[in-house]
Amino acid sequence: MPKFLCLNGAGPATHRLAQGDNLALFHFLEGLEPSAFADFWRLREHDIPDLPGVYVLAARANVRYRYPAGNSPIFYIGQAKSLRNRLHTHLVYSKQARDDRRTPLYWPRYEFAAIHGGRYCYIRTWQGLSPKSLEDTVLARFAKRFRSFPIANGAGAWTRIHTEMKEVRV
Repeated sequence: MPKFLCLNGAGPATHRLAQGDNLALFHFLEGLEPSAFADFWRLREHDIPDLPGVYVLAARANVRYRYPAGNSPIFYIGQAKSLRNRLHTHLVYSKQARDDRRTPLYWPRYEFAAIHGGRYCYIRTWQGLSPKSLEDTVLARFAKRFRSFPIANGAGAWTRIHTEMKEVRV
């Protein structure tokens, strides 16, 4: 079975690639042991660890964003001291942006989730690695693969990208 899996929301026994997904879109996560992609709108039903790590927010399977070096459903990469709390916060504001707008404009991550959101995965930190360091690595790998940060990320890990890009002649 492939390492990068998408969960179609039917429960943990249905680890299958969602229709239209391509494993190559997620190869930048190789070696980081991400969780399976799961239904963002049902995350309250999921057992998300109350631990530090990085999370990836992605559009539903049939939506792709155009980046300079390809298309990807990923629109945001973030880090948290508590994955459970941070993802629940994202859910609250994304639902507000989708269903009950209390302000005319939300952060881009919530606007994209409201319109296209569908999935998330997370990567726990290990051996004292800070969530920020892991986020820098994941953002740098994404940028190396797609030559851009995710569309809803406002800032990036420029120092880490410089290190990753040394191997790539552009």
